[in-house]
Amino acid sequence: MIRRPKFIYLNVFTSLFLCVFVNVFDGGSQQENHPPVVKIISPKNNSTFDFDTPVNYTISVSDKEDGDSKYDEINGKEVLLEVKHVAKLPALLNKDVQADPSGIAIMRISNCFNCHNFNSKSIGPSFYEINKKYPATNANTDTLVKHIREGSSGTWGKEKMPTHTELSVAEIKSTVQWILKHAADAGVNYYIGMEGSFRIKRPGTTKPGGVYVLTASYVDHGLKSAPGKQRLRGQDVVVIRSK
Repeated sequence: MIRRPKFIYLNVFTSLFLCVFVNVFDGGSQQENHPPVVKIISPKNNSTFDFDTPVNYTISVSDKEDGDSKYDEINGKEVLLEVKHVAKLPALLNKDVQADPSGIAIMRISNCFNCHNFNSKSIGPSFYEINKKYPATNANTDTLVKHIREGSSGTWGKEKMPTHTELSVAEIKSTVQWILKHAADAGVNYYIGMEGSFRIKRPGTTKPGGVYVLTASYVDHGLKSAPGKQRLRGQDVVVIRSK
């Protein structure tokens, strides 16, 4: 009987252990979704603008799983810019990544932004127009939920609203409630896309000047092995002022 040296068995055991160790930890790293990196290129932080003059904005997005906006790998319809007027800027501005309101979060995972803007006409009416047409009642909420889920046409012209059966009634209701309660908020405006322009409108006050917090955000698609799951939000925040 041939006796094999013990060090051979030790080497084999060590090799197997290292293979298992590498596979487990390397596989784990492959399953980690990385948060998007969002950057407001312009306007610059603490820029000052006159009332009712165009403010041009440019946003970049980079995500390890989804790609990079500089290579046209990011869908501009999935990038949002929130422009919020604040009466007074807090001493310490919170720049931590925040979650979207539930209604907007649902819009982002659906195809709402393909046909609707927040403040301007697109293929369909803006969320602002819908807010003005439908008071926030239970009856109007139920009507809009039905239109969105089952599809509709004729209300806003010849364009047809497609069905959204992939969304639950609760998800659609959350979206409708946000539109009817917040889409006409004079202090907050949303813009879709990585570049564009907006105007600073004078708030309902005679006081000179104003402060606006700009928040650009993008929600990634999750891991390619499990698309739609473990989605992460990236954002950037700058402050601009009006004279």
